[in-house]
Amino acid sequence: MSGAPIAAVLAVMAIGGVIATYVYDTNRRGAVVLSNDLIDAVDQRIALQMGAYLQPAEQFLESARAIGGERGVFDGALAVEPFVLATIGKYPQLTGFSYGDPAGNFLYISRNAQGGLDSKLIDRRGGGRKVTWTRRSADGEVLGTADDPGDTFDVLTRSWYKGAVEEGRPFWTTPYLFFTVRRPGITYALPHYGANRRLVSVLGVDIELAALSSFLKSLEIGVHGKAMVIDAKGRVIAYPSDDWLTKAKEGAALPQLDDLGDPTLTRIYNRLRVEGFSRKVLEVDGQRIIVSSGALRALTGRNWSVLIVARESDLLGFVQSSGWLALALSAVVLLLVVALAALMMWRGLKAERRDRAARERQAALEARSQTLSELAAASHLMDRASADGVREATERAAEICAGKRVGVWYLTAAGRTLVCEDNFDRIGQAHTAGAQLHRDEFAGLFDALEKGATIDAPHAAREPRTRELAAHYLRPLGIEGVHITPIHSGDRVLGMLQVEEPVRGQADAGMAEFCAALASLLALRYLPAAAQAPAPPETADPQHAADQKVERALGERQAGLEQRLLHYALSPADLAAGRLDPAAVAVIRLPDWLTVARADGGQRARMDAVIERIQGAVMKSPLAYAVLNDDQVVLVAHAAGQSAALGARAVAMVALELRNRLIELTAEWGEGSEFRVAIDVGPVMATSLGNGHSLWGGAIAVAKVLAGSGSRRAITVSETAYQILSGDFLFRQRGSYFLPETGTMRTFVLVGAL
Repeated sequence: MSGAPIAAVLAVMAIGGVIATYVYDTNRRGAVVLSNDLIDAVDQRIALQMGAYLQPAEQFLESARAIGGERGVFDGALAVEPFVLATIGKYPQLTGFSYGDPAGNFLYISRNAQGGLDSKLIDRRGGGRKVTWTRRSADGEVLGTADDPGDTFDVLTRSWYKGAVEEGRPFWTTPYLFFTVRRPGITYALPHYGANRRLVSVLGVDIELAALSSFLKSLEIGVHGKAMVIDAKGRVIAYPSDDWLTKAKEGAALPQLDDLGDPTLTRIYNRLRVEGFSRKVLEVDGQRIIVSSGALRALTGRNWSVLIVARESDLLGFVQSSGWLALALSAVVLLLVVALAALMMWRGLKAERRDRAARERQAALEARSQTLSELAAASHLMDRASADGVREATERAAEICAGKRVGVWYLTAAGRTLVCEDNFDRIGQAHTAGAQLHRDEFAGLFDALEKGATIDAPHAAREPRTRELAAHYLRPLGIEGVHITPIHSGDRVLGMLQVEEPVRGQADAGMAEFCAALASLLALRYLPAAAQAPAPPETADPQHAADQKVERALGERQAGLEQRLLHYALSPADLAAGRLDPAAVAVIRLPDWLTVARADGGQRARMDAVIERIQGAVMKSPLAYAVLNDDQVVLVAHAAGQSAALGARAVAMVALELRNRLIELTAEWGEGSEFRVAIDVGPVMATSLGNGHSLWGGAIAVAKVLAGSGSRRAITVSETAYQILSGDFLFRQRGSYFLPETGTMRTFVLVGAL
């Protein structure tokens, strides 16, 4: 493909881009100058307003100090009070005047709701304390006086008084909530010293911030812009809102910028603390924010700053609009040229993508073919006596299909059970085996396998053929999708190849063909076993095989126990002499005691009915031990010389009967009537107590844990019990559970007897 069209398009685009950029840049520079002038004007206006707002307080307080002279409250108040009453009303921002001396005497003049001025005088002469209020009308007429014995105000503890005394010069407080009027503001305090630097008095004037906040609110800085006054610690002095201090408590400092609930302001302030206060443009949440901050030290004597925040789009929006218009006009010119070039490029790229996809597909098919060739050449894949071949097959299939797990299942001779010979977890790099799927629970899956059709279900729970498999097997393992290929020979089903959560889309090209070919190889492995005569070999003894199965299960349990004992530097021989091994244990977790303590229609406790059902089942069974302990019933089958399989079957039959009886009994009891049953087989400790024996530990502890975490109205079975009972009872897999005695153990749900 020639590069000339592309070069021409790039040249036209470059020229159009230069024109649009020039127009946009010129407009933007002019707008930036205008926006800076606007911000400067706002900044100067706020500075002037702050000066006009705060300077009268300084002049007023200087005059009051001169009038009071070197006199305390009771000597100077006669001269100061008339001056304050006549002057303070001229300045609406001055809301209160304070006059205190080192003896704790205090005169306070403040505005009242009727527009008049009230005086509060605290007399602490002679060690006493008397608080007197004088109320005045708007005309200055005295309306009355009253004592306030509940007033606890102490001028010596106030921040404005202490600050002026400690610094020995004029003092501005940090903003706080005024004690008397319960409104936010600041106080300007002025100490007065007599001869020998003796403190005579401290005068203060309160300045409310509400008027200043109203002024800031009236400023228009774009659509969303706002101005505020803050101090060096980020505490807000004035904010353009009427309700920003509604939750402040008396005497509390004003909130910091972080406390206003505005994440944009919080982020801006944090960056200014690091980068310094100046005029700059910050990127916040995808928006450009213009920030301007200037100091007000000369006006207030405090480290205060004006912070102006405005969106750049508010001030420069018309530049962006004109820029977009210029770009749109340029785009119309470029559109035809770009369309022609794009068409040519698209055709070229499409051809390249097809070629690349073909190469990738070919590479995938070659990898799958190579894998099948290597597996077919390996003789151990057909050897039923070795699991190495099927293990290698599941590992290679998991890698090729990029699935979470790949399993190979074979059908038993009776045709009613699928047994997992190997399941490889690609994430955990682990092999498992032994799980079983029974036709009674997975009828849809068995019917589909008999039809010989491949099942590809990205959402297994929505597919009728795999709905039961998803509910009882896949969902507890966190698997959603599955690809199942039947293993068959002619019309005879031998098993299935199951890929759980395989890769989808373009990457799964050839997956179905690969799985079908691998299933054909596996059919050669299972065909001899399926084709043999129903009669067992002469050397096979069913009872011997069952005994070996029990021995393997108990051996695995014994190995797990010995490994756990190593953590305590113990061996099985160190356990108590009363150890019973093995024993079959069932634990029934009873319903909530408040539920079973309630009386039924016959005016007897429901617990009596529950125990009656349990006793009825236990009396007909060969169990050796049964005890009720609070909300749990423990049943144990153990007898000298009795096999573990017989005891486990006896416990399982009792558990099934109890489950059915209790379901019928508690069906209408409502919430809290759920019971749980658990079964385990293993060692149990015996201890003499009174005239009998108490059993504890081992399988009883495991069964109690399983009963506490099992499903409601269901029988949870440990892996050891499952291995012993799987030939006589129907189970479904529940999941894995960590037990202190045995470590991680698979658990199952006992459904019924076969």
